[in-house]
Amino acid sequence: MIETLIIRITSHMYFLYWLGGISLLLFTITMIAVPLFIIHLPTDFFIKEKQKNRYIKIHFILRLFVILLKNIIGIVLLIAGILMLVLPGQGLLTIFIGLILVDFPGKKTLLLSILGNPLILAAINWIRKKNNKKSLTLSHMEGEDS
Repeated sequence: MIETLIIRITSHMYFLYWLGGISLLLFTITMIAVPLFIIHLPTDFFIKEKQKNRYIKIHFILRLFVILLKNIIGIVLLIAGILMLVLPGQGLLTIFIGLILVDFPGKKTLLLSILGNPLILAAINWIRKKNNKKSLTLSHMEGEDS
């Protein structure tokens, strides 16, 4: 039984090399991108009243492209974050940033419930403090959807 498993694994070593390479690439990208995103997130991101679409002043086709690209990047980050729960990387923070980028009903409520976890909020605020940024402010937003 174990010999069969070892034979199957060794016959598919290229797959393991690809998996390891992808894991290393995701780890490297998120170690750079996640802190940058957290640093540039406005302190009052979660307390602003419903924001008007910031892309309203650009041409419809360009606006559609930007929104589509933002959602695709968010979905890729969500998938990468889920993978990083078992592979090396910042899984929970990557999932959180993916959720910030993806547009769906109830997004703010979900994000606030995730930030209700003291470990996640502490990690985000630690990254911000390390880069001389103020901590995120969470009040005034309970129950508001995006």
